[in-house]
Amino acid sequence: MVLTPPNQQHQQAIKNLYFYKDPKDTEEDIDALIDWLSKQPHLPNITDRVWLRHFLIGRKNNLQRTKKVLESYFTIRVEIPELFDDMTSDAAWIQKAVKVGKMSVLPKLTPEANRVHIIRSIENNDGEFDAMAMCKGSLKTIDYLMRREPVYGLVFLLDLKHCQLSYLLSFTPTLTKNLMRCIDEATPLRVRGVHYVNPPKFVSRLVNFFKLFMPSKIQNRIVIHETYDTLYEHIPRDMLPDEYGGTAGSIEKFENDIMEATKEDDEWYRNMPKADLSKRPIQPKKLDMDMTGTFKKLDID
Repeated sequence: MVLTPPNQQHQQAIKNLYFYKDPKDTEEDIDALIDWLSKQPHLPNITDRVWLRHFLIGRKNNLQRTKKVLESYFTIRVEIPELFDDMTSDAAWIQKAVKVGKMSVLPKLTPEANRVHIIRSIENNDGEFDAMAMCKGSLKTIDYLMRREPVYGLVFLLDLKHCQLSYLLSFTPTLTKNLMRCIDEATPLRVRGVHYVNPPKFVSRLVNFFKLFMPSKIQNRIVIHETYDTLYEHIPRDMLPDEYGGTAGSIEKFENDIMEATKEDDEWYRNMPKADLSKRPIQPKKLDMDMTGTFKKLDID
C-alpha cells in the first residue's frame, strides 16, 4: 500500500500546528526516550528512532506525555490481550470479519494532513458479525499507520449502508470501554472527525444518545451525513472512493491494498513487544486531582 506523503500544502498545515517542532530538534528527545525505556524493567528495550519519533509528534513533542503513552501502549497489550492476540494476516478472525465488514485507509491526506480510515458494513448472507473482530481490525490498521508515519490526525468514515441494529448492539459496554481506552491511552492519535454515511433510521438516535457521554469537542466532530454532498465539506472528492461520489478509484482496491500491506507486519506481530507486568515497579499511592489517569479525555485537539 502506498501512502502519499505530505505535499507542500500539507507541510505548511503541519507547521501551523502550535506544537510543531523541527525534526532536527527531536533527536535529543528520542535519545531520552531510548534511555528511559532501557531503564524500565517491565518495558521492552525499543531503539527504533523512526517509530519513537512518530509517538513524539503524536504527543505534540511533549516528552512526558510520550512516555505515558508508550507505557500504556505496551502494558495494555497484556491487560487486554483479547484485543491484540493472533494479529497476523492469516488469523481466522480476519477471514470471518471480512465477510461482514471491510476497512481501508485512503492514500491521500486531507488538506489538514489527516488520514482517513474507512470502515464499512457489506451485504452478506453467510457472515456473522463479530464486534471484537471489528475492533481488532481497526487497531491493527492504526498500528500499521503508526509504524510508518506520524499520524497528525485521523478521520473515521463509517459507512452503515448494510449495518443492522444487532451489529451496533453487540458492542458491549466493556468492549466499547476497552476500545476507547486503547485509542485514548495507548496511541498518540488525535481524532479529527467521525463521519457516518448511509445511515439507517435508527442511527441518529443512537449517536445522539452516545454524544451525551462524550467531550464537547468530539461531539462537535461527529457528523451524520444524509447525502454525500455534506461529506465533501470535510473530505475532498478527489481523495474519496468512487462509491462515495469521489474520483480516487474503487474502494475495493483500497481495502485489498491495506489487507496486502499489513502482511508486512506479520513478523512484528509474531514477536510483538509488550510489557512484563511482573517486573513493573510498584508506584507509591498518592492523591492526584489532575484527572490525567482513568478519566483522561480523548486527545482530539
